[in-house]
Amino acid sequence: MVARRFGGYRLDGLIGRGSVGEVWRAHDDATDRTLALKILSIGAAEDPDYRRRFEREARVGAGLDNPHIVPIHDFGEQDGRLFLAMAHIPGLDVAARLRGGPMGVPEAVDLISQIAEALDAAHAAGLVHRDVKPANIIVHPSGFAYLIDFGIARASNQTTITATGFTVGTLAYMAPERFAGHGDARSDIYSLACVLYECLTTRRPFGDTDPVRQLHAHLREDPPRASATNSAVPKALDQIIARGMAKEPDSRYRSAGELAAAALSAIGMPQPLSHTPPVLAPASTAPTVPARVMVRRPRSEPYAAAASPTRHPHHALSDTPLGTPPTRRIISPAARQPAARVAGPKNAAAQRIGPGTVAKSAVLAVVVFGAIALATALLTHDSGKSAPGVSSPSITVAPRTTPAPPLNESPTTAEPPHLSIPVPPGFGTAPFQIPGISNRSDDSGTGDSDGRDNGGHGNANGHGQHGKKDK
Repeated sequence: MVARRFGGYRLDGLIGRGSVGEVWRAHDDATDRTLALKILSIGAAEDPDYRRRFEREARVGAGLDNPHIVPIHDFGEQDGRLFLAMAHIPGLDVAARLRGGPMGVPEAVDLISQIAEALDAAHAAGLVHRDVKPANIIVHPSGFAYLIDFGIARASNQTTITATGFTVGTLAYMAPERFAGHGDARSDIYSLACVLYECLTTRRPFGDTDPVRQLHAHLREDPPRASATNSAVPKALDQIIARGMAKEPDSRYRSAGELAAAALSAIGMPQPLSHTPPVLAPASTAPTVPARVMVRRPRSEPYAAAASPTRHPHHALSDTPLGTPPTRRIISPAARQPAARVAGPKNAAAQRIGPGTVAKSAVLAVVVFGAIALATALLTHDSGKSAPGVSSPSITVAPRTTPAPPLNESPTTAEPPHLSIPVPPGFGTAPFQIPGISNRSDDSGTGDSDGRDNGGHGNANGHGQHGKKDK
């Protein structure tokens, strides 16, 4: 049998498939190593906005130097399809792990502390992840955790809604301000607190079956208490989760590291458990991004003493379109420029949630606009008008494209269907779908849909269980 190939890569097996691409376990002939190869559909390369976002993903992954962020080795275009080659992580994503039951309290807090390190590094570089969730956290068999899928990360001073017209992120973990098109590093802290709650209970804070109900709860309801579901959870962690999920960004922890430090202190752990970072791949001999042997930095004092992230030199992301790329390895992430730090907390008035702009057309974005309109109505009911100085986000709707046929005809796990629900009053009578929301009938574990529209991430992320897909 002749091996399937994609440029200089031998495709050894399909890991997962998303709405805009596939992720393969691949062998790089030039470096003789196994990688996770993310291959996007032809339509993605034809969208200039998506191309810029794709380049941003690659530069984020290649530019962030933190052991808990999966390194990116190569990216470019081949045969009209954008691709991204990253380290292959053997392990399990947290969404799949939670289907077996809740984590122990020390395990959950340790996991959060590892991911907090990755977030603090990204935030110090002026980047917001925007989709922190269990499906985007991979745990190596050694216990070492990785935050993946920076494909929707964007510079902290960018406020527009994505090119597809959808506010990026998974509904169950989105901070209230995100529904109005705003958000910064503190939005990731909100999501991290949601993940901590789910790790302790296997449940999402505000459920997962009714999108409109979830949206309302994120905006109006107090966070649930994990100790009410899992008696092993100390009540002190309830308070930490509640502060991390505060409605007002200024009321949350100042950094992900501060949240993790508080959680460690609450359970009497002076610092996270010790994990040895695995060596992900042999050193590269090709003139591209070198493989990194990642060593976790030793701490000279308890983690609880680090209340805010350490600032360090970082790199900017370019919003310049890729142009006409060559056949292979079009960009070397070595050329980078300094970027501004994450902006500090804004004044209270500027952080109030203002009403978003609702588009009346674009069939593909109808659910998005419905959600934004509902958020606006709820917020306007409380505040009456927008806070001064807060402008509505702009919305750019990507052209409809037809995905390319899959690279492999071999049987794979079928993508779960989207949930079809009735349109809320005032938005018509036909059923509509919400991307990334699955029709789950129980609260045990996590669903299979969060990563479905992340271009092959989730458990089509290049990591975790092969041949399967999770959020």
